[in-house]
Amino acid sequence: MGNTKWNEEDIEKRLRDMQVVEDKRSKEEVLQRLKNDSRLSEQQQPRRKFSRSKWPPVFVSLAAILLLTIIASTFLPQSDEVSLDKAITEEATDSMDTESNEEMQATSESSDDMSTLMKQAPAPLSYAAYPEDATDHTVFHIGLATDQATIVPVTFLLANEAMPEGLGETPDSVALYNEYAGSLDEESLGFAEYHPYKALLSSADKTVQMKFSTDHSYDKSSATLEMLNLSVQDTFRDFDEVEFLQEDGSLMTFDQVGEVKDPIRLNGDASHQAYYKFMKSDGEIMLSTNFGKTSETVERALNDMKATPNDVYSTVIPKTIDFTVMDEKDIVQVEFTEVLDLDNLESDEAMRLIEGILLTAASFDKQVQFEKIVQDQWNRFDFTQPVEKPLGANPKYLTNE
Repeated sequence: MGNTKWNEEDIEKRLRDMQVVEDKRSKEEVLQRLKNDSRLSEQQQPRRKFSRSKWPPVFVSLAAILLLTIIASTFLPQSDEVSLDKAITEEATDSMDTESNEEMQATSESSDDMSTLMKQAPAPLSYAAYPEDATDHTVFHIGLATDQATIVPVTFLLANEAMPEGLGETPDSVALYNEYAGSLDEESLGFAEYHPYKALLSSADKTVQMKFSTDHSYDKSSATLEMLNLSVQDTFRDFDEVEFLQEDGSLMTFDQVGEVKDPIRLNGDASHQAYYKFMKSDGEIMLSTNFGKTSETVERALNDMKATPNDVYSTVIPKTIDFTVMDEKDIVQVEFTEVLDLDNLESDEAMRLIEGILLTAASFDKQVQFEKIVQDQWNRFDFTQPVEKPLGANPKYLTNE
């Protein structure tokens, strides 16, 4: 194969050096020759039907390139013809490969995006999780932060078959937190990045120990410290208290409150809180407590639910609906003033009404017996008997894939 490299100047020089061919025939001789040529007779030349080419643009380009190769070969030595042909073929192949790769990449990116959405943003089962939802699943409670400087309780359901063997059959909330909190994609779920805590977590008996790193920022203001307290309350519901410690194990000192000498009492499942509607910045509606505000009795909590407490949370009780409350040991009787037809409400609105009441009663460790509802059976509920207590608010599936 030759090593000569051709450029436009070389080709132009060769063309100038070629012998000029002169035609000395007269115009009359040329015209008469054309008239006598039978190939130019219209009567003898059948009219050819042309069909529209159905070749893809890539093959049209290849045909043009091959034609150019044939023409160029007239002016190039044989030693360079192979080199030029190879260069043109490689260029065409690269062009096709680029188009193919771009198409495959676009398809792959689209598939990956869909997979991410399916795994990271599963639709909630409802506004509350129940014992039947925990069949073959482990419940992982956690308080997630919003861009409105508040905490929303979320109940993740973990498939038992996909959980690491090292966690055991009944892992506590500290073990679950250490295993999963660091891998949560909170932003894809519509929350602010908050977890994992900047602390080393361990447990002893019914106490959670949190040894904070020196670069933590939980005491920047009273609001950030309150968010820490609320998130801890919603996360470690199976423990009695939490100790805030420094990295070396000594008592923790926060700028806002000074030295924390005593452990923080955890409310657990019996948090004595009313639930309200909360709308995240992405438009998703969830049920949440009102900045951790507690009530002394279940009657007071359920009656407080009828009013909107502030501009962050709003009531789940429609204005046209009212009820009375009677506490009977483990069961709370909620009787509507007028017979309630749930089908007259939007499905989500009716679900928030029922589950907001159930979650509030459950925070006092009580079931609810509803009275004066048209439907005996509605959705997953049987109103002919006390409705079972929910396990937690705002359920979502969580996979470790």
